Amino acid sequence: MANAFARRFQLIVDRLTQGNKKQFAEMTGKSASHIYKICRGTSRPSMAYLESLYDDFRVDLNWLLTGDQNDSGQISETSGSKEIVYAPMFDVQASAGMGAAVQNEEVSDYFAFNKAFLSRQLGVSGENLAFVTISGDSMLPTFQDGDQVLVDMSRKSVQSEAVYLIQTEDGLMAKRVKQNQHELSITSDNPEYPGWTLDLKKLEENPVVGKIVWCARAV
Repeated sequence: MANAFARRFQLIVDRLTQGNKKQFAEMTGKSASHIYKICRGTSRPSMAYLESLYDDFRVDLNWLLTGDQNDSGQISETSGSKEIVYAPMFDVQASAGMGAAVQNEEVSDYFAFNKAFLSRQLGVSGENLAFVTISGDSMLPTFQDGDQVLVDMSRKSVQSEAVYLIQTEDGLMAKRVKQNQHELSITSDNPEYPGWTLDLKKLEENPVVGKIVWCARAV
């Protein structure tokens, strides 16, 4: 999938600068080495950079990220892409067990969502969304090992009991969180795993990354 994206990105470079990666880098505000890595499939651009390609050159982001092309081609004058939100899949795992260390935060893929669906079904705006993969069984039956969960990273304040992504000393975890006066109660849905409490004054050391709002899994 990464190689397919790289080939499509190379087509954009070919279209805009006749394949001159250095010129493309200068024109789009990136280093030449970064553009070379994207074209080789060893790096993925940020969503902000992709949005700038749409804003400045009307690159069809839906085609670039998924391979589905509209009637206007790879570079479009339409505004349809503005109705689509692309949530990055970070190359990290959120432990539903005893903790998963974050090795890196490279973007491995993107998922496309219609803004109306996000607003109507999930009650989120589409900004600050990201996917991570669940690892472990402590959140069974809510989440299974390998589930991909959508995190609204704008929701860092615990307003009501829900499943949040939290950063702990042991790594990134998906846990059910509830606020009780001056502390957070952190539990697993699997009763075999113990819970604990976290003083609100220590949130800077163990921050809430965001609220999990949706789950995708293979059947």
